[in-house]
Amino acid sequence: MNIRAAAPGDRAALTAMFGRCSDQTRYRRFHGFVHALPERYLADALAGRPEHIALVAEDNGQIVALSSCADGEIGILVEDLYQRQGIGTRMLNELLERCGPAVQLATIQHDQAWLVTFLRRYTKIKIDISS
Repeated sequence: MNIRAAAPGDRAALTAMFGRCSDQTRYRRFHGFVHALPERYLADALAGRPEHIALVAEDNGQIVALSSCADGEIGILVEDLYQRQGIGTRMLNELLERCGPAVQLATIQHDQAWLVTFLRRYTKIKIDISS
């Protein structure tokens, strides 16, 4: 598994990865039912600006996850087939290292109690539980 900075050339691969994610996975990441990666978010994530750090995880050259840190908020999307394998944890650690010392906000769904327990290990993350 390779984790690297997202690049403009990743647009098609990220769109394909998003298409392989279940509705539930998309809902948990974007807190609503979305049928495509939000264009504004995707363009910003791929722009390479220091204000929006975006990383991708690749398995055999195929993008299987996207994480980002922008405006003090972090988000991670891992393709369903690759969940529960430690990819999200690796991406979160790398993301926090690149984001610097600022506290980041993680908004999670109320039914993700396991994630609250996990995130409490990180002193740089403020947890917001949405209903």
